[in-house]
Amino acid sequence: MLEASAFLSILAEADVDWLVANSKRQDIQSGSVLIRFSEPVEFLYLIVDGAFDVTASMPKEHQVARVYAGELVGEMSFVDWHAPSATVTASMNSGVLALAKADLTAKIESDIGFAARFYKGISLLLSCRLRAAYAEELDLSANAEGKDEMATLAIRFEEIQGRLGLGRRAQGA
Repeated sequence: MLEASAFLSILAEADVDWLVANSKRQDIQSGSVLIRFSEPVEFLYLIVDGAFDVTASMPKEHQVARVYAGELVGEMSFVDWHAPSATVTASMNSGVLALAKADLTAKIESDIGFAARFYKGISLLLSCRLRAAYAEELDLSANAEGKDEMATLAIRFEEIQGRLGLGRRAQGA
């Protein structure tokens, strides 16, 4: 949830409203592939419930992460426009908000404030993932400000889930 918190913490309430209004809810069955290695993706996905396994194919196929509600997938392909570097598969029945890259690109081009917050959020998300990948243990427990921010972000994400009619479901964490 740290990565999601990094992304969501930067967005203004109006940004979140825009993301929710311009995304389409998709229910994904356990075992279904959301993103396939090397195949172009037209969407950025915000996981709203459930969990997904992220599997790299090189040098051999192996799971590199499990991502949960509140996290983004497809962000790397959005940022650099390359085909996905991993396959993302639902590890349980899950739900996502699918935001068309074309719609997001148009919003970014027309709203510089949104663009700045969005890209800063993505930068923080990628930074958190990189740090976590190279750290034995990422200990944020000593950071009281971080704890307050995490609580605020959890509330914000629950509000998003409420807008989607999801309520409080088990998140698989």
